[in-house]
Amino acid sequence: MSEHGELVMGRCKSTNLCLYCQGLYVRETVEMLVLDAVEDAPSVWCVLTAREHLTRAQLSEHLRMVAQRLRREGWSMEWFVEVEFQKRGALHANLLVKGIAPGSERAWWARVVQLWCARVDAEPVGQWLGAVGAAEAVAKYLGKVLGHGLKSEQAPPIGWRGHRTSHTRGYFTAGTPAARARARQSLAYKRALAHALAAGLDAHDAELGVRDAMATAAQTTWVLATSAGARVSSARTPQGGAMAPLRRYGAALRAGQVGAARRPPTRKHPRGRRDPASRVRDRAADGSQSA
Repeated sequence: MSEHGELVMGRCKSTNLCLYCQGLYVRETVEMLVLDAVEDAPSVWCVLTAREHLTRAQLSEHLRMVAQRLRREGWSMEWFVEVEFQKRGALHANLLVKGIAPGSERAWWARVVQLWCARVDAEPVGQWLGAVGAAEAVAKYLGKVLGHGLKSEQAPPIGWRGHRTSHTRGYFTAGTPAARARARQSLAYKRALAHALAAGLDAHDAELGVRDAMATAAQTTWVLATSAGARVSSARTPQGGAMAPLRRYGAALRAGQVGAARRPPTRKHPRGRRDPASRVRDRAADGSQSA
């Protein structure tokens, strides 16, 4: 619930259990990589496969050891890994790689294939390397290729445990949280602009309206609440802005301006007993009365 009293359904953020959140995660990840590529584009795209059925943990460990060996040999690179599920059930890894010096891509790739095939049951012919392309085509390329790689046909089954994407520490210059927040803001802006244009506004008015709405949204505080407006989150907000609609709702209840609503849940012990703090307060009250 926002400080203005607006109630919306929240996201569970369980990308391996919820198809809706899985779709949002795919769109956010593609947008995050596209925005990052505009500033620091990857140089190559490669695919690593194996005949054996690797688990996600085994795949991550093999990639970690390959990267560690390459760095010890003097190669400096950062990569982003996206896992695909093949029809036969095996995993293969798509890698976006940064930091490879121009002209040394083939030498680097030959060493990667050698290290990879030495660790897993794989043949060099099953691995693939390709250039990302010109800088001006990076955004379109990533949107097409990653959109294909993260599509539902190659998604993990519902309930699968593991991370579908991973990356080395230095792939995103600003850090992963900042990159994902920027991607969410970019997608929200695009959606709002599309709705404004569909409503009949011209481009200038639509952009001004969306920018004003985004500025207001950035200053709005949200809290977890029940459908009746009772706050259940423990996070505190500055100046108590998020409490304003709750205070108005309580005043309306006391004035009889709204119908009966469910009371907020009382504090209880996890095992069903009363909260120990409540017992302490009751004992103190009994002692003061007896005195």
